[in-house]
Amino acid sequence: MFLTNTTGRFLTLVMGTVLFPTTALIIKNPSISPQHLFLYTFFFIEFFKDRQNFNRSVSSNLLLIPIAISILSYTFTAIYNAGIASKDMYYGLRDVVDCFGYIYAAFICGQKEDIYKIAQKLIPFVITVCLFGIVEVLLGDNYPYKLIHSAFPYYEGDFDLNSTVSFIEHWRFRTCFTTKHPTAFGTLLMSLFLFYFPYIMKKGQERKKIILMLALLALNLYLCGSRTAMLCSAFGVGLFFYFKLKPFLKIVIAGCVIFAFSTVLTILVQNFQTNADRGSGSNLDFRTAQLLYSVAAIYNSPIFGNGNKYTSHVIFAEDARASDSSGRDLGGLESIVFSLLIDRGFFGLFSHYLLLLWMFILLFHYRNRLKGISGGFALMAGGILFLTLSGTIGNSSSFIFLFTGLQLGYISQYKRIAYENNTEVSDEIEIETSGNEPEETEPEETENSLPDT
Repeated sequence: MFLTNTTGRFLTLVMGTVLFPTTALIIKNPSISPQHLFLYTFFFIEFFKDRQNFNRSVSSNLLLIPIAISILSYTFTAIYNAGIASKDMYYGLRDVVDCFGYIYAAFICGQKEDIYKIAQKLIPFVITVCLFGIVEVLLGDNYPYKLIHSAFPYYEGDFDLNSTVSFIEHWRFRTCFTTKHPTAFGTLLMSLFLFYFPYIMKKGQERKKIILMLALLALNLYLCGSRTAMLCSAFGVGLFFYFKLKPFLKIVIAGCVIFAFSTVLTILVQNFQTNADRGSGSNLDFRTAQLLYSVAAIYNSPIFGNGNKYTSHVIFAEDARASDSSGRDLGGLESIVFSLLIDRGFFGLFSHYLLLLWMFILLFHYRNRLKGISGGFALMAGGILFLTLSGTIGNSSSFIFLFTGLQLGYISQYKRIAYENNTEVSDEIEIETSGNEPEETEPEETENSLPDT
């Protein structure tokens, strides 16, 4: 399947990214995991099998500007802290490839393939993942996790693979399947739920299949124990329906939400705080300590931070928690806000959120013109909220980027069709010369900025 076509290669990349976590390593220094091999192999094969689409995806990528600014952020951080010929520069380069590479890989596929066909082909795998999540709770042990990690020479997780592997606590279920942590599994489940949710509007047998899968995903969202994942999924679904309402209903609902916000916030804060008494999970004291530590850490370098990967290689050396000397129980600096501030300063924080918001604006702008991505903005909004609240654990941001990048490629595909045929951007009309498939010709103009409104 990996060698047949772009769809096959993309599906293999998605499944490989899910099944092989970053804690399973082929080489320890520099760290190379199966996830890296799947990503790099995708680019290598795509470059030689369809170089025209590969090159076009670079020149017409809708995210060129925010990604370029992010690369500048990595570069300035490295030069400011260690010089251009340094490990810091290498860490920045790896971060660019490992993070933005998933967006680009998905963009390549979305530029030439039909998203719903890809979604249909992925359904059996998604159902299998959900079933394994249920089995993990029933057995109280994670056999796929142990089996996969035992197959590789290096393991950088927290469990003894010869004993029970489980995050389940006495007061809540916590499944992770093959991911590094339940929060990472929650990121995957949230991404899948919001990716498939718009297809609930389908009719007949397809709709029944989607409803069944969404039910399994919802059950697994509960079983994974990630409150952030459940909150962001609900937030995304709410946004999806909100923007389908008439203006008057929007105003009424917005007023009700604002009126009820203070009450709901109080309940959430109280529930959030009680986790300290239970001995696990996040709480307000936790996040306050993380914020204060982050501010203190960038005191001497607020603009460019302390260096690329500073939090993982210095503060949490060898993936360990912060010790008493550097701030006990910092909890991994869960939000990306904290790690971005410490690593790359305010410039890095700005550049990263610029990219995230750029993606959201594009998906929001085309939600009505392109029915194939009508819910993409809700997925991106949920993803931004998730990363802000709980950060990225075990490269979990890749799950968000794989599905949003696919939809951004879909936008680029139909912008090209519209340009070549001098029509409006839409996936509801049939182009006589190419049907639903774009012609394999080079565009005369480069589209690398936000769409005209």
